[in-house]
Amino acid sequence: MTQQRLRFLALASACLLVVWLALAQGPQQQVPVDPLFEANPKILAEIKDNNELLANLEYLTDMIGPRVTGTKQMEQANRWTMEMFKKYGLSKAHLEPWTIARAWYRGTASGRIVSPVEHPLTLASAGWAPSTAGKIRGPIVFVGARNMRDLQQFKGKLKGAVVITTEPAATPPPYEAPRSPLLSPGPLPAPAGPRVAPQAAAGQQQFNRDRDAFFKAEGVVATLRDSDKDHGLLNMSSVGGRDYNIGQVPTAFLSPESYRLIFRLQKRGPVEVELQMTNTFSEKPVEVYNTVAEIPGSEKPDEIVILGAHLDSWDLGTGATDNGTGSVAVLEAARVLAKLDLKPKRTIRFVLFSGEEQGLNGSRVYVEAHKSEWSKISAVLVHDTGTGRVLSIGMQGNYQAREVMDRLTAPMRAVGLAEVSLRSSRGTDHASFNDAGIPGFYCIQDPHSYRKTHHSQSDTFEQVVKDDLVQGAQVLAVWAYNVAQLPDMLPRRPATAAQQRSESGQE
Repeated sequence: MTQQRLRFLALASACLLVVWLALAQGPQQQVPVDPLFEANPKILAEIKDNNELLANLEYLTDMIGPRVTGTKQMEQANRWTMEMFKKYGLSKAHLEPWTIARAWYRGTASGRIVSPVEHPLTLASAGWAPSTAGKIRGPIVFVGARNMRDLQQFKGKLKGAVVITTEPAATPPPYEAPRSPLLSPGPLPAPAGPRVAPQAAAGQQQFNRDRDAFFKAEGVVATLRDSDKDHGLLNMSSVGGRDYNIGQVPTAFLSPESYRLIFRLQKRGPVEVELQMTNTFSEKPVEVYNTVAEIPGSEKPDEIVILGAHLDSWDLGTGATDNGTGSVAVLEAARVLAKLDLKPKRTIRFVLFSGEEQGLNGSRVYVEAHKSEWSKISAVLVHDTGTGRVLSIGMQGNYQAREVMDRLTAPMRAVGLAEVSLRSSRGTDHASFNDAGIPGFYCIQDPHSYRKTHHSQSDTFEQVVKDDLVQGAQVLAVWAYNVAQLPDMLPRRPATAAQQRSESGQE
């Protein structure tokens, strides 16, 4: 093919690309303005033109850093966000205290395979895991038991062992298609995390506790877990459970490459590893906080709309996408609604929860502490799935509110929000409200790189997409204002018998 023809085709392709981009991104959708929500264009424009999202996120992640509940950095984040709410002119900016049994402080962790060949291991202690007894060595033993009956075959055989309990996760595909405005959005992404029924999850958690107690009694010196990511990334969670207990056995997460190597070697024969982990705990219970502020309602101040996100994070990265993005989006929604002095009919409350990473603890405590307000909370919306733009709002199957939600989210078509979804997820703090019969909704987001950044070393400021974060803050602010302006509170499902007993104080 001649150079001239190549240049012509390149130019034609470039022109087509520009046209496609224009069509895909399109002009701002012209949605008729509902008189009830006439301030929406002002809200969208203020966030687009004057937002402080990246400045706030950079300070939160770089200057404060990772925010494990119970640490000084988490308290610093609580106090900084409280001061930011005050700076933005919100009312009643304060910290609501609650207590955890003990704080956990990460020390050092190192490891290597010493036999049959030497290999370094990439690892990090799990949250609330105890230290090893100095530098330890032990044989790898695979314990694939799924119930306590299966465990009995290992009785008397695990003293001094380093245990693994799962086969390695499948190697991810070699190529991940990039995001492109030329591609149709397709179906909404699946909710983050496994979709497990609450009863099944509780049963698995109980088995994990019983298994760890068995390991401790049998003299296991450590357990190793697969991080289920790729490219050397680690994953983090706690072995202390919702009650902030000290883990029963020293536990570490391995990079998938290290874990797969151990698994392959142990199929050939005995494998011995050397490990050392040093962690410490607080000597007594620690007071922790949720950060709360509000814009008082002008006509129905006792009725409340809540925007939420969790401020705590894990500590391998700096907690940017999980969940610095959600936290600064809530801050930005507060800033713009206060600056524009819109005087919403209902009170709009902004809550940044702690303890989410250990089991939605901060939101559970908040819901219990505000039981007297349950019947007056119109709805809650939580932002907590990374940097990706908000594609829809998950309504937890709340059919009663569908028609009203369609109406109040129509103005957000201008920033790319699809129609609302009845999809359910239990993965973040909205679930604590939903369990109490309060309409608790969550942002369904473009996954972007969330699977990689989530709980890993790569959860840093550099991973955040500004335009998507701006759009998320726009959705939060417009949604909160529009719900606050409705003639009535959002419809909710009929209360269950358990919720009725709880509200009346019988439980």
